[in-house]
Amino acid sequence: MFKRVIYIVKSDLAFYPPCMSQIRMIKDLGVQIEVWFGSSKDTAKEILKGEGIPFTELVDPHLSVGGKLDTLNNWTHFRKAVLTRLKKEPMDYLVWFGTAESALPLYGALSGIPYVAAALELCDDQPTKEQLFAAVCRKALAVTCCELNRAYYMKIKWGLNSLPSVFPNKPYGLKAGEIPSVSTNVTKQILDELDGRRILLYQGLFQRPEYVAPIAEALRMMESDYAFVLMGKDRYGTTERMKEIYPDTFVYGFVPAPKHLEITARSRIGVVLYDDTSLNKAFCAPNKIYEYAAFGLPTLANRLPGLVSTVEASGSGMCVDFQSDKIADAIKQFDQNYEKYSASAFNFFNSTDNTQTMRSLLVKLGCVK
Repeated sequence: MFKRVIYIVKSDLAFYPPCMSQIRMIKDLGVQIEVWFGSSKDTAKEILKGEGIPFTELVDPHLSVGGKLDTLNNWTHFRKAVLTRLKKEPMDYLVWFGTAESALPLYGALSGIPYVAAALELCDDQPTKEQLFAAVCRKALAVTCCELNRAYYMKIKWGLNSLPSVFPNKPYGLKAGEIPSVSTNVTKQILDELDGRRILLYQGLFQRPEYVAPIAEALRMMESDYAFVLMGKDRYGTTERMKEIYPDTFVYGFVPAPKHLEITARSRIGVVLYDDTSLNKAFCAPNKIYEYAAFGLPTLANRLPGLVSTVEASGSGMCVDFQSDKIADAIKQFDQNYEKYSASAFNFFNSTDNTQTMRSLLVKLGCVK
């Protein structure tokens, strides 16, 4: 029986709410846990401190060399830091890798180390990465993922001995309908600027302009009074294009979790969409469908299997072809039947019990009786 779990995340722990959820569940189920990470914003560190979970920052951020060699340099330092520290630890632990990027630097050095591998992505659009991570997963004591179709894909394609445990990306500790107070200058400034406007919120990593543009076009066509709020990371110049189409577009950068929920909780409709360029996106498992549902926001989504089986099946929103007229119709439906969609959103949120899944997995692993 393992006496403790060492949970390892290579980069930016605060960027991975599913990892924070697993860490907190393991601790609350009575298992001794410590967290090792290469980097993290203070928001995650504050949560760990507040819940009495010890953590160690393994890699000195000043070791970055910049340029193309930085990734290799970072991986090398992380690998050395993890292996050096593990050698000093008594052999009573179970290592738990929170992401593929956390496990891959240890490729070829995990013999004799008991570990669990968490797969937040399928990596099917990166064949080499998928092949290497599949090899890591085949030797793991257990594998976790966040969507049932992904679990079957991994078992069949990766040659796993058993089906991964499925943990939908529902934030742990978040209570349905409980509005968080405004606690940071950043979120206060955002809300002050929006000044009580009705918010149609698109948060996270933005898709390319051509995928998002129909939302802005629909709002313009409707002569809507909604503020179209984009809060997250823009890799494709999406935000500038939305401003051109719909002047009442407001753009904000990435707000570290869980502080971003201070904006989510005060929005009216949430948006989630992905392109269909990979199975990982087709069988998407976004945090935001649960974050929206926690506050009763109907979700406007495009028609992908991972969204149809959750958002549409639960009645917590609508999955439509992303054309401006269909989006406009969906927004009108939400406004006309808001209480119905909001109630279904709360039901969807409350129907997922990751704690029981985690308890069963920890018993199977020998971490609890």
